[in-house]
Amino acid sequence: MVHYLLNNLIAGFKTSPVREARHSFVITVLFGIVALSVGSAARLFNYQLLDSNLIYILPITLFVFPSLLEESFFRGMLIPQDTKQKGLRRILLVSLTSSILFVLWHPLNALTINKSAQDIFFNYYFLLIVFFLGMACSLSYILSRSLWVPIIIHWITIVVWVYLLGGRNLILGNN
Repeated sequence: MVHYLLNNLIAGFKTSPVREARHSFVITVLFGIVALSVGSAARLFNYQLLDSNLIYILPITLFVFPSLLEESFFRGMLIPQDTKQKGLRRILLVSLTSSILFVLWHPLNALTINKSAQDIFFNYYFLLIVFFLGMACSLSYILSRSLWVPIIIHWITIVVWVYLLGGRNLILGNN
Protein backbone atom coordinates (compact mmCIF):
# COMPACT_ATOMS: atom_id res chain seq x y z
CA MET A 1 0.00 0.00 0.00
CA VAL A 2 2.78 2.47 0.91
CA HIS A 3 4.57 1.58 -2.34
CA TYR A 4 1.38 2.29 -4.34
CA LEU A 5 0.83 5.64 -2.57
CA LEU A 6 4.40 6.78 -3.17
CA ASN A 7 4.30 5.72 -6.82
CA ASN A 8 1.00 7.54 -7.29
CA LEU A 9 2.45 10.67 -5.67
CA ILE A 10 5.67 10.52 -7.71
CA ALA A 11 3.70 10.01 -10.95
CA GLY A 12 1.68 13.14 -10.13
CA PHE A 13 4.86 15.19 -9.75
CA LYS A 14 6.38 13.78 -12.96
CA THR A 15 3.35 14.55 -15.15
CA SER A 16 3.46 17.82 -17.06
CA PRO A 17 0.90 20.40 -15.89
CA VAL A 18 0.03 21.48 -19.44
CA ARG A 19 -2.23 18.46 -20.09
CA GLU A 20 -5.85 19.54 -20.04
CA ALA A 21 -4.75 23.09 -19.21
CA ARG A 22 -7.88 24.69 -20.68
CA HIS A 23 -10.15 22.48 -18.55
CA SER A 24 -8.18 23.34 -15.43
CA PHE A 25 -8.37 27.03 -16.33
CA VAL A 26 -12.17 26.86 -16.70
CA ILE A 27 -12.49 24.94 -13.41
CA THR A 28 -10.27 27.52 -11.68
CA VAL A 29 -12.26 30.47 -13.03
CA LEU A 30 -15.55 28.85 -11.94
CA PHE A 31 -14.08 28.21 -8.49
CA GLY A 32 -12.91 31.83 -8.30
CA ILE A 33 -16.40 33.12 -9.12
CA VAL A 34 -17.98 30.86 -6.49
CA ALA A 35 -15.34 31.67 -3.85
CA LEU A 36 -15.57 35.43 -4.39
CA SER A 37 -19.37 35.29 -4.37
CA VAL A 38 -19.63 33.22 -1.19
CA GLY A 39 -16.80 35.07 0.56
CA SER A 40 -18.20 38.49 -0.31
CA ALA A 41 -21.78 37.59 0.61
CA ALA A 42 -20.59 36.15 3.95
CA ARG A 43 -18.33 39.18 4.54
CA LEU A 44 -15.31 36.92 4.92
CA PHE A 45 -13.15 39.13 2.76
CA ASN A 46 -11.64 42.42 3.73
CA TYR A 47 -10.47 43.93 0.45
CA GLN A 48 -7.07 45.39 1.33
CA LEU A 49 -3.45 44.96 0.41
CA LEU A 50 -1.33 43.01 2.86
CA ASP A 51 0.80 45.21 5.06
CA SER A 52 3.39 42.96 6.66
CA ASN A 53 7.11 42.49 7.05
CA LEU A 54 6.52 38.95 5.74
CA ILE A 55 5.40 40.16 2.31
CA TYR A 56 8.46 38.71 0.53
CA ILE A 57 8.71 35.38 2.35
CA LEU A 58 4.99 34.53 2.40
CA PRO A 59 4.72 33.37 -1.24
CA ILE A 60 7.41 30.75 -0.61
CA THR A 61 5.94 29.73 2.73
CA LEU A 62 2.42 29.52 1.25
CA PHE A 63 3.74 27.44 -1.63
CA VAL A 64 5.22 24.81 0.69
CA PHE A 65 2.48 24.85 3.29
CA PRO A 66 -0.38 24.65 2.63
CA SER A 67 -0.21 24.25 -1.17
CA LEU A 68 2.50 21.65 -1.79
CA LEU A 69 2.00 19.56 1.34
CA GLU A 70 -1.79 19.56 1.38
CA GLU A 71 -2.13 18.84 -2.33
CA SER A 72 0.46 16.06 -2.10
CA PHE A 73 -1.72 14.34 0.47
CA PHE A 74 -5.31 15.21 -0.49
CA ARG A 75 -4.80 14.80 -4.23
CA GLY A 76 -1.49 13.00 -4.79
CA MET A 77 -2.04 10.25 -2.24
CA LEU A 78 -5.84 10.02 -2.04
CA ILE A 79 -6.70 10.19 -5.73
CA PRO A 80 -5.46 7.35 -7.95
CA GLN A 81 -3.74 8.43 -11.18
CA ASP A 82 -6.13 6.31 -13.26
CA THR A 83 -9.35 7.81 -11.85
CA LYS A 84 -10.24 9.48 -15.17
CA GLN A 85 -10.38 6.10 -16.90
CA LYS A 86 -12.84 4.71 -14.34
CA GLY A 87 -15.75 6.92 -15.38
CA LEU A 88 -17.78 9.85 -14.12
CA ARG A 89 -19.21 8.10 -11.07
CA ARG A 90 -15.73 7.22 -9.80
CA ILE A 91 -14.45 10.74 -10.58
CA LEU A 92 -17.26 12.25 -8.49
CA LEU A 93 -16.84 9.78 -5.62
CA VAL A 94 -13.08 10.30 -5.39
CA SER A 95 -13.39 14.08 -5.76
CA LEU A 96 -16.08 14.31 -3.09
CA THR A 97 -14.16 12.09 -0.69
CA SER A 98 -10.92 14.02 -1.14
CA SER A 99 -12.73 17.37 -0.82
CA ILE A 100 -14.65 16.38 2.31
CA LEU A 101 -11.46 15.17 3.98
CA PHE A 102 -9.79 18.42 2.89
CA VAL A 103 -12.60 20.40 4.57
CA LEU A 104 -12.37 18.33 7.76
CA TRP A 105 -8.63 18.92 7.88
CA HIS A 106 -9.10 22.67 8.34
CA PRO A 107 -10.88 22.59 11.74
CA LEU A 108 -8.49 19.84 12.84
CA ASN A 109 -5.58 22.06 11.79
CA ALA A 110 -7.07 24.95 13.79
CA LEU A 111 -7.44 22.77 16.88
CA THR A 112 -3.94 21.33 16.75
CA ILE A 113 -1.48 23.41 14.71
CA ASN A 114 -2.84 26.84 13.84
CA LYS A 115 -4.97 27.81 16.84
CA SER A 116 -5.11 31.46 15.78
CA ALA A 117 -7.16 30.35 12.74
CA GLN A 118 -10.03 28.81 14.74
CA ASP A 119 -12.52 31.59 14.01
CA ILE A 120 -12.08 31.33 10.25
CA PHE A 121 -11.41 27.57 10.02
CA PHE A 122 -14.69 26.85 11.81
CA ASN A 123 -16.70 29.30 9.70
CA TYR A 124 -19.25 27.43 7.56
CA TYR A 125 -18.87 29.83 4.64
CA PHE A 126 -15.12 29.51 4.71
CA LEU A 127 -15.44 25.72 4.80
CA LEU A 128 -17.82 25.90 1.83
CA ILE A 129 -15.14 27.79 -0.10
CA VAL A 130 -12.58 25.20 1.03
CA PHE A 131 -14.88 22.45 -0.27
CA PHE A 132 -15.11 24.11 -3.68
CA LEU A 133 -11.33 24.61 -3.71
CA GLY A 134 -10.98 20.90 -2.95
CA MET A 135 -13.32 20.01 -5.80
CA ALA A 136 -11.51 22.34 -8.23
CA CYS A 137 -8.14 20.88 -7.25
CA SER A 138 -9.43 17.29 -7.37
CA LEU A 139 -11.05 17.63 -10.80
CA SER A 140 -8.04 19.47 -12.21
CA TYR A 141 -5.75 16.76 -10.88
CA ILE A 142 -7.91 13.98 -12.28
CA LEU A 143 -8.06 15.61 -15.71
CA SER A 144 -4.38 16.60 -15.93
CA ARG A 145 -2.90 13.77 -13.83
CA SER A 146 -0.34 16.38 -12.73
CA LEU A 147 -0.02 17.40 -9.08
CA TRP A 148 1.42 20.72 -10.19
CA VAL A 149 -2.01 21.86 -11.39
CA PRO A 150 -3.81 21.65 -8.01
CA ILE A 151 -0.70 22.92 -6.23
CA ILE A 152 -0.71 26.04 -8.43
CA ILE A 153 -4.48 26.51 -8.06
CA HIS A 154 -4.23 26.17 -4.28
CA TRP A 155 -1.20 28.47 -4.11
CA ILE A 156 -2.77 31.23 -6.24
CA THR A 157 -5.95 31.01 -4.15
CA ILE A 158 -4.06 31.38 -0.87
CA VAL A 159 -1.80 34.16 -2.18
CA VAL A 160 -4.81 36.17 -3.42
CA TRP A 161 -6.65 35.58 -0.15
CA VAL A 162 -3.67 36.61 2.00
CA TYR A 163 -2.37 39.50 -0.14
CA LEU A 164 -5.63 41.05 -1.35
CA LEU A 165 -8.59 39.79 0.68
CA GLY A 166 -7.41 40.12 4.27
CA GLY A 167 -6.73 36.42 4.79
CA ARG A 168 -3.57 36.94 6.81
CA ASN A 169 -5.35 39.32 9.14
CA LEU A 170 -8.24 36.87 9.51
CA ILE A 171 -5.89 34.03 10.39
CA LEU A 172 -4.04 36.19 12.91
CA GLY A 173 -7.32 37.42 14.39
CA ASN A 174 -6.69 41.04 13.34
CA ASN A 175 -9.88 41.56 11.36
